[in-house]
Amino acid sequence: MDFKATSEKILELVGGKENVKSATHCMTRLRLTINDLSKVQDDDVKNLEGIIGTNTAGNQYQIIIGPQVEDVFKEFCEVSGVTATKLTEEVTEQPKEKLSFKGILNNVMDTVSACVTPLIPIITAAGLVKLIVAVCGPSMLNILSPETNFMRLLTFVGDAGFYFFPVYVAYGAAKKFNCNVSMALFLAGIMLHPSLMEIVNNGEAFSVYGIPMTLVNYSSNFISILLTVWIMSYVEKAILKVVPNSLRSLVYPLSLTLIMLPLMLCVLGPVGSWLGQGIAAVISVLHKTVGPVAIGIVCALWPLLVSTGMHQALIAIAMGNIAVNGFDQSITVGGFLSSYPVIAICLVYILKARKEDKAQAVSNFVTLAAGGISEPAIFGMLLKYKKTLLYMMAGGMAAGFYAGLTGVRTYLFGSANVLAALSFAGEYAPSLTNGIIAGVIGFVVSFVLAWIFGIYGKDDNA
Repeated sequence: MDFKATSEKILELVGGKENVKSATHCMTRLRLTINDLSKVQDDDVKNLEGIIGTNTAGNQYQIIIGPQVEDVFKEFCEVSGVTATKLTEEVTEQPKEKLSFKGILNNVMDTVSACVTPLIPIITAAGLVKLIVAVCGPSMLNILSPETNFMRLLTFVGDAGFYFFPVYVAYGAAKKFNCNVSMALFLAGIMLHPSLMEIVNNGEAFSVYGIPMTLVNYSSNFISILLTVWIMSYVEKAILKVVPNSLRSLVYPLSLTLIMLPLMLCVLGPVGSWLGQGIAAVISVLHKTVGPVAIGIVCALWPLLVSTGMHQALIAIAMGNIAVNGFDQSITVGGFLSSYPVIAICLVYILKARKEDKAQAVSNFVTLAAGGISEPAIFGMLLKYKKTLLYMMAGGMAAGFYAGLTGVRTYLFGSANVLAALSFAGEYAPSLTNGIIAGVIGFVVSFVLAWIFGIYGKDDNA
C-alpha cells in the first residue's frame, strides 16, 4: 500500500480538511470525527486498495485497515494537518441529529470506545504481570513465595493497572470530550485520595458544602469518572465564557474544582457506581437464568459486535469486573474464545480458497492467529461469505457453553490470537485447562463444518 496516496485519497473522499474535526486510531481502524457525514463517499472509500471496510458510530467515521493502520494514520495527519492530540476548534458544529434510540446508542458506543482504546495497553501489561504472579505463586506452580521482593514487586505493579483505573479513564474521556486533561486527571486523583478512601472504609458520615456524600469506593471504577469528565466538559466551557482571559490561569482551575466537587462526590460518582452495580446485576441474572448459554451467545456473536464497534462497551464492563473482582466470568471469556472458531475457518479458507483469494486467506489467518487482529477475517471472510459466519457461530456457541459450564474465568487482557487461552490462567487453576479445552472444541466444530460444507456459497460463483 502507498500510505501517502491512500491517505490523500481518503481525505478527498471524506470531504477534505475542513470536514475532518479530529483523527485517531486503534489496532485496526482509522477513526475520523467528521463534521458532515453526508459529504463522505463511503462506497468509494471501501473500494480503495487496502481498505477492508468502514463503520460509522455517531459522528465518528471508522475506516478498517488492519495492522497497517498506524502507517496510514501518520500520513493522514501529515496531509490533513489534523492530529490525534490537537482537535481543531475552528470547524463547524456537527448538524444535530434527530433524537432516537439508535442515535443515542451510537453516541454511547462512540464515547466508550474512545475512552477504552487508550487503556488496553495498560490493562494488558498489568494483566500479564499478574499472570506471572499467578503462575509462579501458590495457586499454580508454587515456585516462588509471595513474600519475596520479586513477587511483592510484581503484585503491586499488576494491581496499579486496576486500582488507578479512574485516572486512565479520565485521560481518555478528556480527549474524547475535548476538555482539559490535567483537570480531569486531578478530579480522578481526588476520587482515589487516601483520606477519601479512609472515610469510605470507616463508614464515616461526610458532607460536601453541607450536602451529604454517598460513601463510594472509586478505586477501579469506570463509569463514575466517565460521567464526571463529561459534565466537567460543559462546566469548563461555561467558565471559560465568563472569565476574562487575563484571569483564566487563576480563576478557571479553582472555580472548576469547587463546582465539580459536590457534583462529583454527591451526584455523579454515586450514580456511576449504581449504574455499574446495575449492569453487574443484569449479567448475574443472565447467568442465573440461562447459565452457560450466556457465554455461548457472547462467543457466537462476538465478531458481529466487533464489526459494529459495540464490543468496546462490553470490554469496558469486563475491565470493571476484573478491576473489582480480579476476574471476569462472562464477556471476555466469550470474546477470547471466539478467536478459535475464526482461526479454524481461516485455515480451511487457505486450504480451499480459489487462486485469486489465496493472498487474502493467508492474510486473514496470519493477522488473527499471530497478531490477534480479527477485522481482516471478519470483513474479508465472515461477512463476505455468509456460510462461514454460521460455522463460526456454531463453534462459538459450543466453546462458550463448555466454558460457562466449567466456570472459565478471564484474569487478564492478552492478545486475541492463538494464545488467547492464556488469559484464563489465574488463581482458579481449572480455568486455564477448561479454557484450552473450550478453545479446542470451538476450533474443531468450526473446522469440521467449514471443511465439509465449504467456504463459498451459490452466489459466489463457485
